[in-house]
Amino acid sequence: MQLAYLIVLILMCGFCSRLQTISNHTVQRGSDVTLRCDVPLLSESSTLQWIKDTGQTSNTTLVYNNSAYIILHNVDDHSEGIYYCKMIENGSVDTVINHTINVTTYAEGKKHTLYRQSSSHSDLLLIFKSKTNYQRLVWTWESARHSKTELIAVEKGGEVQVKGPIKLGQKITTTYNGQCFLLHISPVKFNYNGIYRSFPDSNKSPYTSTILHTIRVSAEPSGVVLRNQSVILTCEVSDVSDSVTLVWLRMEGNITVQVKQANNKTLLTVHVSSFQSDLLDWQCAVFTENTLRAVASFGSILSTTDAAVLSKAGKITVVIVVMLFAGVLLGVLVYYTYRKQTPVSEESEPVYMNISKTMNDRGIFFYLLINMGLGSTVCSYQFDLNVAHS
Repeated sequence: MQLAYLIVLILMCGFCSRLQTISNHTVQRGSDVTLRCDVPLLSESSTLQWIKDTGQTSNTTLVYNNSAYIILHNVDDHSEGIYYCKMIENGSVDTVINHTINVTTYAEGKKHTLYRQSSSHSDLLLIFKSKTNYQRLVWTWESARHSKTELIAVEKGGEVQVKGPIKLGQKITTTYNGQCFLLHISPVKFNYNGIYRSFPDSNKSPYTSTILHTIRVSAEPSGVVLRNQSVILTCEVSDVSDSVTLVWLRMEGNITVQVKQANNKTLLTVHVSSFQSDLLDWQCAVFTENTLRAVASFGSILSTTDAAVLSKAGKITVVIVVMLFAGVLLGVLVYYTYRKQTPVSEESEPVYMNISKTMNDRGIFFYLLINMGLGSTVCSYQFDLNVAHS
């Protein structure tokens, strides 16, 4: 009898352990929201994945220390819904947790903090949405190095007047309707950090305030790097008063490995003694109070061509060695073949060679070299990191 109770208890515990946790969140419009999914033990064959009820989401995700993170950037009406954390193992899919996200309609008087990587592909969206009609809207920017500067000013029904030094993106609202306006900044540069405020009409108090911190990753040397050359990777965050943790991570297959961590510092470097791994496998994660705020990767600062070159660097090295070896063998073969076909006179009379035949032999030799791609071998020894410094 006791054995039967024990079996029932084990089955109930197993059932309870597979129940999903449900959580509801009401978040501010325009803010970033981080969701976290924890699993006590994640095997190498298991993966964690965030999926929205309308399909897979393109927001920033990171799996690290048996936890799966997702960052929802600049939440709005399209961000609302249910987000599922799925664990996939041996073909089976289990839901670990789901979060229901509700977004506030307005954000009057609210202040939030955003983190953005400085790269050619990054952007920043600042949202103004009010239930009151305002005739005029002004957006300002203020940083530690700059006094308050007007970025844009717009009248209801009129065109936007761009005033500030910051480059605006294509998604900016072209015509202000009195209640809604989207300020788009792209690309985000490292010195764009600061406080962005929206002022409707002549109000002295801002309608919204957004504190922006920028992140950049870089490599030294930043130019041409040999495969076996050491590289120093740097992750830097602009002026931050909060407690910040920087972590250098490297991908090993499907597993994210922590390489180095620094608490309460705005800069973290890691020295790679021999550049054997792909730079695309490295990324810097920024945490505040155990909340993931941003992930900065080298893939964001490299062009498509550069990324392709980096990902194929190992293969290129092997191909180069094989091509060089084949070229040497071919050169030796042609040389000895030519020597055998050239008669050596015992007398000291001049030897008249068949010039056309010699040119043909050389032509064949160089033709083979070109077709093997040896003409570009020297250039293939090196590849350009093209790491952008903002």
